[in-house]
Amino acid sequence: RQFLVKRQLEMHGLAEMGIRFDEEALKSIIRNYTMEAGVRNLEREIANVCRKIARRAAEGKKIPRRITARKIEEMLGPPRYSQEMLQETDQIGVATGAAWTAVGGDIMFIEVNLMPGKGNMQLTGQLGDVMQESAQAALTYTRSRAEALGIDPKQFETTDIHLHVPEGAVPKDGPSAGVSLASALISAFTHRPIHREVSMTGELTLRGRVLPVGGVREKALAARRAGIKTFILPKKNERDLENIPKRLRQDLNFVFVERMGEVLETALHPAPKRAKRARSKQTALPTIPPAGTPPS
Repeated sequence: RQFLVKRQLEMHGLAEMGIRFDEEALKSIIRNYTMEAGVRNLEREIANVCRKIARRAAEGKKIPRRITARKIEEMLGPPRYSQEMLQETDQIGVATGAAWTAVGGDIMFIEVNLMPGKGNMQLTGQLGDVMQESAQAALTYTRSRAEALGIDPKQFETTDIHLHVPEGAVPKDGPSAGVSLASALISAFTHRPIHREVSMTGELTLRGRVLPVGGVREKALAARRAGIKTFILPKKNERDLENIPKRLRQDLNFVFVERMGEVLETALHPAPKRAKRARSKQTALPTIPPAGTPPS
C-alpha cells in the first residue's frame, strides 16, 4: 500500500485527491485477480483501477475516494481466480491437503468413495506418477494396519475404491500428499469423519513414517487463507517454522508428527464406542448352553 498504490496514484495524477485503498480491497485483488509469486500483476491491476478512476475524473464524473472490495469487483469485473475454502461440514472420506505451486501454496481436497466390487482402485484428477505411487503406498499402509484400525481385512477384496482430487484439469504430482491420501482412505473405511479445519502435508512410507516435505511456508499461508485452524506437518519440518511469519505462527496450530497414527489422532473423529463394542461382540466366542437347557 505504501509503495505500489502510492506510485500508481502518482502516475495517474490522483495523488492529491485523497483516494485510499482499503486493506480488503487489496486482498481482493491479490486473491481474485492475480495468480503469481511476485507483485507484477498486482501492480498492473492496481494501475487498471487507477486508470478507470482517472478517466471518470477527466469526464467530470464523481469518483470514489475510498476503494473497497466491492468497488474492485465493479472496476475489474468478476473474479478471475477462486481460492479453495473450507468444506461446510466434517465429512467421511474427504481430507484437506496442502500443495505447493509455482505461484504459491494452495489447499486441495482428496475424496474417496467406496463401492461394492473386486478390490480395484481408480485414481482421477490428473495425478502424476509420483502421486499415483503415493496413493498405492497409502492403500498398502491402510491394508497392513486394517485390524488395528478396526477394518475388516476382507473388505478390501469386496470393495472398489475411487480416489479423486478435484480440479481435474489441473495436473498434480509429488509425494507430499501421502498423509492426506491415507487419511481419506482410512476415514472412508472406518466411517470416521475428518475435521474440516485440519489440513496436512507429508510423505508417507509403507511402515507409517511421515517424511519431511518442501514449500512449508507457502502451504501454511494457503491454509490460513482458507480458514484452516490446525496444520499437520512432519516432525523434521519443525525447523521451517523460523521462515513462517510470527502472526501466522500465532494464528495456526502447528502439529508435528513422526507417525501416521499421530496424524489420525488429530485429523479424524474418534471411533464410535458402539462400533468398538460391536467388534468385540463379533470376535467373542459363542456361549454353548448346558445340555437340557430349553431354547430361549
